[in-house]
Amino acid sequence: MRPYNAMTSPWFHPFDLHHIGALATIAALCLLLAWGARRLPSSGRVWLGRLLGLQLALYGVFFYIQQAMAGALSWKYSLPLELCNLVLIACILSLFRSGQWLYEITYFWGLGGTLQALVTPDLAAGFPSWDFFLFFWSHGAILFGIVFIIAVKNFRPRKNSVIRMMIALNAYAIVVGTINAAMDWNYGYLCRKPAVPSLLDLLGPWPWYLLSLEGVALLTFLILARILQKVS
Repeated sequence: MRPYNAMTSPWFHPFDLHHIGALATIAALCLLLAWGARRLPSSGRVWLGRLLGLQLALYGVFFYIQQAMAGALSWKYSLPLELCNLVLIACILSLFRSGQWLYEITYFWGLGGTLQALVTPDLAAGFPSWDFFLFFWSHGAILFGIVFIIAVKNFRPRKNSVIRMMIALNAYAIVVGTINAAMDWNYGYLCRKPAVPSLLDLLGPWPWYLLSLEGVALLTFLILARILQKVS
């Protein structure tokens, strides 16, 4: 994260009016999307999916443009090695094409991680900073994509989906954790906790919180799989 400038942006305060307003707006739009998408003709659904994918892609482009203009591009912070970056890519691809593997990554990784991030954002600057808008734009848009693949593309987990996603998650941790150790980076918070309060504060010190996260991820994936089984 680039250094916070208190002269240009207010501090972010969890669960203040702006935070709650952003969460309420995202929730309302998700409900509207779930209600309205099924009522569109098939051609309308295709174009809606493409528009959702396009605006996610535009977010990625805008994010890097904004970082470049702020002089904040850095190997240490700007590479697409965060888990949310991979979810973003999987979500974009899943909105343009069908693929169970893409749907599973988008749903399990995306929903589990995005909800936690929205509740405990890793933000220093609050409303109306660009960081605030970009954060809630990206995470809200991922939720829109997840709602779309459930409501329109009828995604449902396959047998052993949870096992596959746990294996993939650990593969990510091994690869990115090795890169972090070699370069003294902290992508995925695999080496240090975020500076702001988060779920990780409840899971013990490093490296024990990584083991705790294994249990949290497994429980979350099992619950998410069960939810869609109930819907089916």
